[in-house]
Amino acid sequence: MHRSKAWTGVAATIVAVLLVVMGVSQGWSDALLALPDGSKVDLAKPCPVCGMIVGGGLESQATYAYRDGRLSGFGGAAAAVFKDGHVVGFEGARCLFIYNSIPKRFGIDVGNIVHRYVTDFNTKKLIDVDKAFLVLGSTVNGFMGPDLIAFPSKEEAEKFSSQYYGKRIVEPGTVGIQDVERQGGPPRK
Repeated sequence: MHRSKAWTGVAATIVAVLLVVMGVSQGWSDALLALPDGSKVDLAKPCPVCGMIVGGGLESQATYAYRDGRLSGFGGAAAAVFKDGHVVGFEGARCLFIYNSIPKRFGIDVGNIVHRYVTDFNTKKLIDVDKAFLVLGSTVNGFMGPDLIAFPSKEEAEKFSSQYYGKRIVEPGTVGIQDVERQGGPPRK
């Protein structure tokens, strides 16, 4: 009788492990991030622009990288919410702007996007991109290289830009394809 209980416990453990493994392999994820409008973005899905996981390997909304004790990288998720409730997540602000700048490539109508969010560098909270001040060309890169680092105020953007040698600050609502092109050419097609 004692062995029977032990085997039942072992069997239950094996079933639990199998369910977890199956869940991971089937893409089940609890890495959903609530957006300010109440919708959710899946941090475990790939970015449609660069193919990287939206939340990085840690499935986290924001990640900081350091080299030799200095801040060298920032990965902050971004998202677009469509009229029909569909949500698309992005590895970073740059990918969101590429998605919006060349909609034919992604088969979308940007007129159907009702909300766009980027991660605020300081608070790690998602903010409305049309109210964000974005620093371009700083020494702090995203996972895919140069990125746009978002702030809710011009003062915060200026402070960051001064500290990390930003080339310019983009005012809310004025990001264009020239701001997301990599040095040496346009985004990959």
